[in-house]
Amino acid sequence: MPQKDIVLEAKGITKQFPGVLANDKVDFDLRHGEVHALLGENGAGKTTLMNIIYGLYKQEAGEIHINGQAIAIHSPKDSIGAGIGMVHQHFMLIPVFTVAENIMLGDEGTGINAGFWRRFYALFIDSLLLTTVFFLFEFLLNLLGVPLLRLVLLPILSGALAWLYFAGFESSSKQATLGKQAFGLIVTNEKGERLSFKVATLRFLAKILSGLPLAAGYIMAAFTAKKQALHDKLVHTLVVDNGGGILDRKTVVNRVRELSKQYGLDVDPTALVGQLPVGVQQRVEIIKTLYRHANILILDEPTAVLTPQEADDLFRIIRELTQQGVSVIFITHKLKEVLAIADRITVMRDGKVVGTTTPKETSEQKLATMMVGREVILKVDKDIAKPAEEILKIEGLRVRDMRGLETVRGIGFHVRAGEILGIAGVQGNGQTELVEALTGLRSVTSGKMWFSGKDMTGKPPRPITETGMAHIPEDRQRHGLVLPYPVADNMVLNTYYKHPYGVWGWMMPEAIDKNARKLVEDFDVRTPSPYVPVKKLSGGNQQKVIVARELSRGIKLLIANQPTRGLDVGSIEYIHKEIVAMRDRGIGVLLVSAELDEILALSDRIAVMYRGQIVTTVDAAKVTREQLGLWMAGAHPEE
Repeated sequence: MPQKDIVLEAKGITKQFPGVLANDKVDFDLRHGEVHALLGENGAGKTTLMNIIYGLYKQEAGEIHINGQAIAIHSPKDSIGAGIGMVHQHFMLIPVFTVAENIMLGDEGTGINAGFWRRFYALFIDSLLLTTVFFLFEFLLNLLGVPLLRLVLLPILSGALAWLYFAGFESSSKQATLGKQAFGLIVTNEKGERLSFKVATLRFLAKILSGLPLAAGYIMAAFTAKKQALHDKLVHTLVVDNGGGILDRKTVVNRVRELSKQYGLDVDPTALVGQLPVGVQQRVEIIKTLYRHANILILDEPTAVLTPQEADDLFRIIRELTQQGVSVIFITHKLKEVLAIADRITVMRDGKVVGTTTPKETSEQKLATMMVGREVILKVDKDIAKPAEEILKIEGLRVRDMRGLETVRGIGFHVRAGEILGIAGVQGNGQTELVEALTGLRSVTSGKMWFSGKDMTGKPPRPITETGMAHIPEDRQRHGLVLPYPVADNMVLNTYYKHPYGVWGWMMPEAIDKNARKLVEDFDVRTPSPYVPVKKLSGGNQQKVIVARELSRGIKLLIANQPTRGLDVGSIEYIHKEIVAMRDRGIGVLLVSAELDEILALSDRIAVMYRGQIVTTVDAAKVTREQLGLWMAGAHPEE
């Protein structure tokens, strides 16, 4: 590959955190218009490398080259300026803002192109300010009662005021400093450039209307600088820098529509982000990078929160981007996706690059072995289930979402001890609200829930947990962990008040420490210490903390909602084994997953959920992937 086709190159990148060598002399390059997948286990160093390239971290050693030129990246601003954009695994969007408002954050757009009303607003403030001060001087001089003094001092004081006010427009640094000190103003447009003599002259004519005594000082200010636009100065400092004014949303809305059409993204710029599906929110993040003219796009675990249909749509968008010259770095640990979308694949393990290959030269099994460093069993190994008594029974359950819409519509099912019941369905068909209702996180409109023979309808989380229910939540960071807390504390979140971790209201540090060290070892949680804040762990290790906490208790039922979302093959293999082991120990398991392969591999029975209702329940051994896909899309089982 000619050197000119390499748009980004990282050479010898090294980054160390306390107790962890995250990147060890890593080399990586990206070519024009290609998809280069970066594959590895959680904690392999993939995201760290990309955060260095994007300016969020600073490497201890190594260089970054863009189009053959070495560049210093100290912050995301430098990276964005070099044409690099990044879409993070956890989106950086404000739910109550519109799409356009989210996209324009940090790049609101200022200056003459901001529109007539914005210019009028700046002119009005400027004129009002100077006219008010002029009349204040006249009032003070009138108090002196000496007509001659007023006649002499008023033009002099007003002229001096105007000179100070506009001194910031002068080329002299001394005058600019004086003007800034007097009024807190410095003349710059959004690019830090001085503006034209023509615009300054037009503003001069408008200023005369503020009072003839100001004319002498104004002429001196406007015509000695000859490069300043007083009007645009006020737009920038009084309207933008001071938080006031009218944002130019129309221009941004039109630009978002152009980008949506150009790349087939189909996003409404006026929609509230909080009301958009996750897949569309991801498109907003992609448009945000394209809006800033990115030609290198970093996608960090882009399908971790997407349904299979949304993932397919993302792949279509990526292909459209690369056809138009955008180069994409695709960070993931999903083997099938890598083989489907990548042109090249680089695998990292323990902070080092272990190899680069292409989809034609490799397979899922080979990639898994490169990632983990050992043979990985990709197929779940389990015996025939031996279900016992009914542990969970649901009848006529109805639940509303936060908008008040009914998302669970009178469903009923049961889970027996020693079996795995899988809930299959496209994300957004009521699975989230169902699980929240079962675990006490959401109120029930009507219906009944019996757990372990007890009526637990409408009970809060603690009594449900104490009865023997474990919960692996869909959103681990929001509902599963307290991110600033250390690993040790997160491992006792639902038992901290019980012996031996809590005695008479006092927490027992030694018992908590002993528990944490045991679980870290038993569940292979990769952390430098049990006292590292859990937010500093990779997504896979955060999930292992939750699994360790929930499965180490004496439980009767496990509700696992998207238990392997965002995890690598090694972690998926481990968690699948743990879920099957729970079943084999006589524990009931309710598995909710958007991954059809996971549902088919783990479940003994499968219930298909569509628009808040159970469409059918079938034996997992007697159904095909194609049948499940049709039922998930709304087809009737008898059709």
